[in-house]
Amino acid sequence: MKGKTSQELKEAYESRVRDLEAALERRERELAVLSEVASRVHGAVELTAILNIALEEILSGMDLKAAWVFMGDEKDQVLHLAAERGVSPKYLSAVRKEGLGECLCPEVFWGGHRMMARNTTQCPRMPHLVDGLSSPVAHACVPLRFEGAARGVLNVAARPGELFTDDELRFLETLGHQVCLAVERARHLEAEQLRNQEARALAAINKAIGGSLDVNAVLTAVGDSARETLGADRVHIFLGAGSRHLVVAHLSGLPHPELIEGQALDLLALRANLQMRAIQERRVYTIDDWTNDERVNRDLARRWDAASGIVIPLVARDHTLGAMTVVRTSRHHWTEEQVEVAEALAAQASVAIENARLYEEAKRAYQELRDAQARIIQTEKMAVLGTFASGLAHEVRNPLNSIALQLSLLERRAATLEGGVAAQIRDLIGIIREEVKRLDSLVSDFLLFSRTKRVHHQPVALDSLLDEVVRLLRPEAKAAGVALRRERCGEPAPKLPLDAERLKQVAINLIRNALEAMPDGGNVVVEDGLLDGSACLRVRDDGPGLPEGIDVFQLFVTTKPKGTGLGLSIAQQIVSEHGGDIAVTSKPGQGAEFTVRLPLNPPEELFEKVSSYEH
Repeated sequence: MKGKTSQELKEAYESRVRDLEAALERRERELAVLSEVASRVHGAVELTAILNIALEEILSGMDLKAAWVFMGDEKDQVLHLAAERGVSPKYLSAVRKEGLGECLCPEVFWGGHRMMARNTTQCPRMPHLVDGLSSPVAHACVPLRFEGAARGVLNVAARPGELFTDDELRFLETLGHQVCLAVERARHLEAEQLRNQEARALAAINKAIGGSLDVNAVLTAVGDSARETLGADRVHIFLGAGSRHLVVAHLSGLPHPELIEGQALDLLALRANLQMRAIQERRVYTIDDWTNDERVNRDLARRWDAASGIVIPLVARDHTLGAMTVVRTSRHHWTEEQVEVAEALAAQASVAIENARLYEEAKRAYQELRDAQARIIQTEKMAVLGTFASGLAHEVRNPLNSIALQLSLLERRAATLEGGVAAQIRDLIGIIREEVKRLDSLVSDFLLFSRTKRVHHQPVALDSLLDEVVRLLRPEAKAAGVALRRERCGEPAPKLPLDAERLKQVAINLIRNALEAMPDGGNVVVEDGLLDGSACLRVRDDGPGLPEGIDVFQLFVTTKPKGTGLGLSIAQQIVSEHGGDIAVTSKPGQGAEFTVRLPLNPPEELFEKVSSYEH
């Protein structure tokens, strides 16, 4: 201290104090930044959110303008922009379109070395990378290491004309290390959450499919859950006992290039080798790279856009039910945990599908029993009604004949009269005669119930029968201004064992009802064909439709002002005698559609019985 005056010593002391105060202030700011970053990233699970928090605190705490992070994977050695603050939109657009291009960041990334602040000659992207710069600035590059390997680069632009000090670079390294710890913690938390999610998903699936007896609901639950929990692009579920007779029961995920639900499938013809082996051997197969696996048909894998997958047989109670295939369109290594999840889903699905199948069989048998009982009850009701109708019809028809005879006599006598009285009498006679005709028609309908008639069945082509009926009624339709058309629904039906005359009566009744429903003209379409394994006869019109809540098949229920309410009851009885059923769908103002379904092979006893209601 010799040779220095007291003033110089004082100034040196004050300078030293100022430096210490500045350093202390800087350390406090850095600690505040570290504390704020630690506080804000705690509990965060998204990488982008953690990086953005760090960048915001760096810029705020160090009073800087721009910072950005590049991330990548050492396997493919490709960097991408993971987070940014203050970066030029034009540069961002260029990076998204063209990639990173020439830059110092890859050197830091792959070498894992700290890069000191550089001038523009060392970073070709400056100053275009940061908005508002009139001259190049330096920036610091700090490697981000995860589990000992470099995985990213933290970049912070310096103030114009300045470089980062060693202390500042060390601080950025410390902050980068803190970010890496936060990312690692977030990844572990995310992995734990995924495991919990899988466990909850499996429990929910267990509950959903365990209590369901609807096969489609089971397949949907399994397919969607398998796709979500395993990160698959597609899930296929094939049902069938063998590899040659399968059905595509469910498709989940991306649209399939070839398959559709309900499609029949022959794995042997497709040369779907691995699926066949899984079903035949009842064994699970995993494929990490389907296109290069010699066990599979590579051409099929290419056509089906399958790069990796798991094939699991569906087996319940020692019965093979089909197979489930979990597919990804990119290569993927399936872990043991993922295979176990897939097997658990398939096992649960198998039991649920088998239970649903048994339930459907029991429900179908119960419905068939109910239908048979309903037919018996209806037959007995018609037998009682027939006996009553037969007697009533004869008792009514005799006086009707007498009334008609007396009207004829009255008409001849009225013809001799002259003047207005004669005209009034003739009008009254006309009204009475029309009412007599209506009563006679009603009696004729009643007599249809009382006929002792065996159902005489013989092979009949349904389309030819309907063609004949349409030809018969076309003049009536033309007179009413109605377009009567013939169409096909589904494939042509084979010849059926029918009583042709009685079924014609049904068709005539349905078509005439449609014509009468449209006094101002319209359209009537008569269709036939195969529909869901049954022969179908369908008559639809675009008339006013039927009133809501009305059962037109009930006796004496009619929508016509002068209808008897017997025509559709008779049609229903005839269809029932053939082992079929008749139904109607209609909405007011949107027409009506009557559908008759007839079995291709009805029980023989239906055609051997004789009606018990006799004439």
